[in-house]
Amino acid sequence: MFSLTQYPARATRLGQCLLLGALLAAIGCGGSGSGGGKPGSSSASSSSQVSSSLSSSSESSQGQSSSSSSSGPAELSLLKAQGTHWVNAAGEPVLLKGTNLGNWLVQEFWMMGQGGNGVHDQCTLEAELTERFGYEEKERLIKLFRDNWIKERDFDQLQAFGFNLVRLPILWNVIEDETQPKTLREDAWHYIDWTIAEAKKRGMYVILDLHGALGGQTPNDHTGCSGQNHYWTNRDYQERTLWLWQQIAERYKDEPAVAAYDPLNEPWGSSAEAMAERVLELYDTIRAIDDRHIILLHSHYGSIDVYGKPAEAGLTNVAFQLHPYPGLFGDRPGDSHYDIQRDWLRCGDSGTGGVCEWNTRLSALDTPMLMGEFQPWQSAGLELGGKLGRATYDTYASYGWASTSWAYKLVSIAGSQGQGTWGMVTNAINTQLDVGTGLITKASTWDCAGWDSSFADACARKATSINPGGEGEKTYYLVIKTGANGGADPDVSYDSISLKHSETGEERLVNGNFGSGAGWTSLSIAGSLQFDYNNTDTGKQPGGSEGAVLRITRPDGVSGEINGAIYQAVTLQAGQTYHFSGVFKDNGSSNTWAEIYLVEDEPVAGVDVVDNAGKVDFTTASIEEIEALFTRYGDMDYDVHSGLAHWLVTDEHNDVFDYPPRPTNLQLTESGNSVSLSWSPANGDTVSYSVYRATTPGAKGEPIAEELTQNTYSDTRPDADQTYFYTVTARNHIAESYRSNEVHTALQYVPVPARIQAENYTAMSGIQTENCGDTGGGLNVGHFHPNDFIEFKISVASAGTFTIDYRLASQTGSTGFEALIDGEVVDTQTLAATGGWQTYITKTGASFPLSAGNHTLRFRSIGQEWNINWFEVKQQ
Repeated sequence: MFSLTQYPARATRLGQCLLLGALLAAIGCGGSGSGGGKPGSSSASSSSQVSSSLSSSSESSQGQSSSSSSSGPAELSLLKAQGTHWVNAAGEPVLLKGTNLGNWLVQEFWMMGQGGNGVHDQCTLEAELTERFGYEEKERLIKLFRDNWIKERDFDQLQAFGFNLVRLPILWNVIEDETQPKTLREDAWHYIDWTIAEAKKRGMYVILDLHGALGGQTPNDHTGCSGQNHYWTNRDYQERTLWLWQQIAERYKDEPAVAAYDPLNEPWGSSAEAMAERVLELYDTIRAIDDRHIILLHSHYGSIDVYGKPAEAGLTNVAFQLHPYPGLFGDRPGDSHYDIQRDWLRCGDSGTGGVCEWNTRLSALDTPMLMGEFQPWQSAGLELGGKLGRATYDTYASYGWASTSWAYKLVSIAGSQGQGTWGMVTNAINTQLDVGTGLITKASTWDCAGWDSSFADACARKATSINPGGEGEKTYYLVIKTGANGGADPDVSYDSISLKHSETGEERLVNGNFGSGAGWTSLSIAGSLQFDYNNTDTGKQPGGSEGAVLRITRPDGVSGEINGAIYQAVTLQAGQTYHFSGVFKDNGSSNTWAEIYLVEDEPVAGVDVVDNAGKVDFTTASIEEIEALFTRYGDMDYDVHSGLAHWLVTDEHNDVFDYPPRPTNLQLTESGNSVSLSWSPANGDTVSYSVYRATTPGAKGEPIAEELTQNTYSDTRPDADQTYFYTVTARNHIAESYRSNEVHTALQYVPVPARIQAENYTAMSGIQTENCGDTGGGLNVGHFHPNDFIEFKISVASAGTFTIDYRLASQTGSTGFEALIDGEVVDTQTLAATGGWQTYITKTGASFPLSAGNHTLRFRSIGQEWNINWFEVKQQ
C-alpha cells in the first residue's frame, strides 16, 4: 500500500544474523559528493541462488510441505531492541531485509488489476459477493483468492531475493468473526500460521501488521475499506481492536519467528496526539500478555516527535516505523528519479539530510527503526531500479534499520515489468490481450513523473498498431483523458496526434496538431478541466511537437479530484491496420494521469472512461468466472524484476553512486548583463562540467551549458531585473556530481505592498518545494523543521504600518513559525489542521511598523508540518 507521507518521505544470507560491527564503524554521514565513505557503499552479499522466473508447475498448495530450500534454515531466536539495533537472544545485531505481502490479506485493487462498477476494495467486493451469492459463498471465494495470491513458490522467490523478513498486512476480519464481535473465526490463524511456518522453513522472520483496523484508521484508501476513518471516534471499534491484539499476543508470545508487532498501520486519521494515545493503549494491552516481542511505534505523516524518548516514557522493547516514498507524490517536481533517491540515501547536498538526519534523531532517541514501506525502483528501469533497490536496502542496513519494501507482488491486465512496477514480481505479459481498442497509451506521475515522450515510448502503456475486430466499417471514439487526485494539479501537453491507415497513409483524425479546438468535444467526468488548444509556451511543448499544442490544466477555483477528456469520432475498417502516434509531456504535475482510449460507445458526462478489457465485472460475472480469475493468480507465469533479482544478491560492486566530487570555489563576476563564472577543477574521473541557472536559491534550475571541458563560462542575463543563481556540476561515465557552491547576481528587492509567491525566496535553509494544489497551482514551500527558514528581500517606498496575509495548509496542525524583519520578530503564527496538506486557508498576522528602504523578511519555523503557498504584505 502506498502512502502520502509528508517526510521526504538485499544483502543477507537467508537466516543468518549478520553483525554490524565493522560495517557501522566504516560508514558515516558526509556530503563531499564522492561515492566513497557513504552509507550503503558496501557491495558484499550472499544468498541462495536467484530464481529469475518460477513456472507454475513448481508451486504447491498451502499446507503441503516445501522442498524448495537447498539447505536447512538457521535457528531463529526472539528479537529485541537494544539501543538503535535489532538484536537476537545473544545480543548480536540482526540485519532484517524483506518486503510486504500486500494485497493478500488486505486487498488493494490497484495491485490486482481489477475494479469497476462500484467494486474497488475488499469491503465493496465482499459486500457484492455476499449480496449476489450469500455469505458462505462469499467466504469460499475470498478463501480461494487468498489460497492463490501467495503460495509456496512466492516464498521460494522471496528466498531467492535474499530476504530474511516479511511484513504481513492483515485485515481485522481475517481474525475476528465479523458476524460475532470479539469471537475468533474458525480459521482465524490459518494464513498467519502458514506464513510463519513457510518463513521459518527458510530462516525468515515475520512482522504482524494490523493493516486495516475495524472502522479504518486512515483517510487513505488502502486499509480494506475506502472512505472510512471511524476507528478514532468509535469506542467499540477501539475496544474490539484491543481484544484483537490480546488474541494475537496470546497466540504468538513465544513464537521466535515473529520479529515484531505492528499494532496500527499508518494511523493518520486523527491528530498525532490521538494516534499516540491509541497506539500506547495497544502497547499496554500487548505488554500485559507479551513482554518479549518488539512493538512498533508508527510515525504520524513522517513525524515521531509525539512519542518523545521511549525509555523516558517507560516504553520497553520498541522500534519506530517510517514509510518514506521520496519523490513519488510530487514533493520534488522536475527532479530526476536518480537525484531524488541519491539525495535521500546519500544525505543530500548538505550531507546532513535524508537518512543522515534520521540516523541523528534515532541515535538521540536510542531506538531502532523499521523502514516499513518504501519504493525506489518503480519506473526507474530494470538495471537502474535494481541498483537503487540494492543501495536502499544496504543504506538502511548500514544503520541497523530493518526494512520491508512495498511490495512483493503486483498484477496488471497487460502484464510484464516494463520499466519496473511496484511489484518485485508481476504477471508475464498477456499475449492474449487485444490492445487494439480500450486503453491504447498511458503515462502517469506514479509511473514516470516528468515524462516527455512519444506514445510509442509511453511509460505506463506503449501505443501499438490498432486492428479493429468485427466486420465492415465502425465508428469509434478516440478519447484523451487527463486528471489528478484531490489537492494535485494536472498539467499535461499533447501534440502531433495521428491515426493513419498503415497502407494508404490516410489520416482518420481531425486536427491532431491543434491550434484550435476544431473537431474535438470536451467532457467533464469529475470537476472541470481547462483545455488550451492553442498553447504556444515553448516550455510546455513535448519533444517532437511543432507549433501550438493542447495543454490541459486545473482551472482556478476548482478543487478536489479532477478528471476530464476531449474526444472525437473516428471511422475504422475491421481487419485493417492503423498506425497511432503522438507526443505528450508532463509539465511538473503531481498525482496525475494521462490516458488515451479508443472506445465503441460515445463518452457521457459524469461517467468515467475506463478500460475493462481483461477485467472481471464482479457485479455481473458468474461464480465460474470469478473462480477462474482467483485461481489464475496462483498459476500465472511470473515476470520477476531482473534488476532486483540480480543486484539484491550479487557480490558485484554497485556503482550507482560512483559520481565524481562536486566542483568547488565557484566565483561570479558581474558586469552589466554579462556574467563570468570560474571554478576549481574537480578531482577524480571527471569528464565534463554543466552550468545551471535558476531564479531561486537552492533550486537546480535549467542547464545553460553542458559537456564543458574547461572550468570557466560566460553568460548573458536574460532579464536585468531578475536575480540569477548559478551552480556547476561535474560528470563522469556513471553520473553527475552534486552541485557546487551557489553564486548569484545582485539581489533584487521586491517592492511592497505586494503578493509574493513563497517559492520566490532569496535564501532558505532545509525546505523543499512541491506542486501546489491551491487555486492557481504553481509550487508551495514545505517540509519545514524547527529553525528552517525562507527569506525575502523587500523594499518599502514610504514608512507605515503593515500586516501580512499568509496562505497556509497543514494536515495535522503545527506550532507554526515566526516572521522576522531584519532579524526582529514581528509576528508569530500557529496553525490548526486545515484538512489536508494541500487544503489552504488565509490567515492575517499582527500589525508592525516598517521604515522606508530595503529590508530582509524571514519566516523561521518553530515547529514542522506546515506548507505556505504565498503571502501578501499589506500597508494599513
